[in-house]
Amino acid sequence: MSYGVLSSKSVHVLVETVAATGATASDAALLRFQGAWGSTWVAGRLTTTTLHLTFMPTRATRGASMLTVDLREVSGVEVGGGRVSRAVGVRTPAHVLRIRCLGAPALAEQLAALAREAGARRR
Repeated sequence: MSYGVLSSKSVHVLVETVAATGATASDAALLRFQGAWGSTWVAGRLTTTTLHLTFMPTRATRGASMLTVDLREVSGVEVGGGRVSRAVGVRTPAHVLRIRCLGAPALAEQLAALAREAGARRR
């Protein structure tokens, strides 16, 4: 099985907290990211593999490093409204990672399929 890069694109991300605690490694990473950047849109590059979603900010200031979400821990993927630049919501037990980009519906389909496949491999 290959774990190479499936896609890479320029995006803006925002992390929202939807529950008090999350027991997964992805929720811990999202909480650290949110602590470093707050609730602002952060520009950077999103890379997907068969098992992970990785975001690298373009401005690596304030000690913030890349964010990695394990696709096996994703509980849902949704597409928000908008005309040109729409947002994809990637849900974990305690957070929603909002990804704003061009081609959001195609990205949402890809992430949903990868999350289903990764979840099936875990079982």
